[in-house]
Amino acid sequence: MNDLQKELFLANRSCIKHLKPLDRRIAEFEHDWIFSTIDKTLTAEVPRDLASLRQQLADLVEQDRSEVPPSAVYVAEQMTLDEFRILVQEFALDGLTEAQVFYHLMPRLSLEAQMPMLRMMIDEFGSGNIKRSHTTLYMDLLKELEMPTDLPFYIEANSSAGYSFPNMFCWLTMRADDPSYFAGVITYFETVVPFFFECYTAICDRLKIKAHTYYSEHVHIDVYHAIEGQRLLKAMDVAGDLDPVKAWQGICMGRDITNAAFDAAVEKARRLKHFNREKVVERAI
Repeated sequence: MNDLQKELFLANRSCIKHLKPLDRRIAEFEHDWIFSTIDKTLTAEVPRDLASLRQQLADLVEQDRSEVPPSAVYVAEQMTLDEFRILVQEFALDGLTEAQVFYHLMPRLSLEAQMPMLRMMIDEFGSGNIKRSHTTLYMDLLKELEMPTDLPFYIEANSSAGYSFPNMFCWLTMRADDPSYFAGVITYFETVVPFFFECYTAICDRLKIKAHTYYSEHVHIDVYHAIEGQRLLKAMDVAGDLDPVKAWQGICMGRDITNAAFDAAVEKARRLKHFNREKVVERAI
């Protein structure tokens, strides 16, 4: 699984950079992974329309808000600096490429639906200011933690779960048969991040990490992005493009993949305890 997620990540990078399609073996792996996760997370009740989708989403968000996972509690209250480096490492593949794949989704949306997406992307890319782009903010964090800022290091260092998060977004934006999957996922994420990322802001405060803006910015700005997500769903619904069932499937799938990735990253950090500085030094020689 680890090697296949890594291969899928590299294939996605090749697709993005060189327009090279996935080969059959990797495409089949991706399909099986995505749809087995959708099947695994199916709920007995599915939304019939936008109103019921919004209600089920609100109920799920409230459930997540009230049930803080032990992994998040550990990050906030006990995780050491070196363990935090490992956690940051495991999400660097996303942080160093954040939202770049979203461009592929835009032509698939109606013009009205593109507007809320564009407003979210403007924030993701720092309103055109490279110093404020979310990838730069992640690089600032890596620099303070004395970690590499280049993608190849993390391609070699990461575990399977670290690849799964960006791989999921590549499927959502480039190969899913309906943008409704993405619309559901992005609205869910933007709604839960302001309270889920509190474990990150807490550890940054506890460990006196100055380059916390990647996390604190998300806690602030994603409150507004959650509103844009709702506008995206509405615009798609008005245009007749929203499939509420697929949007809900996207939400449940995305939630499962993200939670698994976070829990696996925290478990890896607790197990290894020490960031591999020797590997960083070797690359610098």
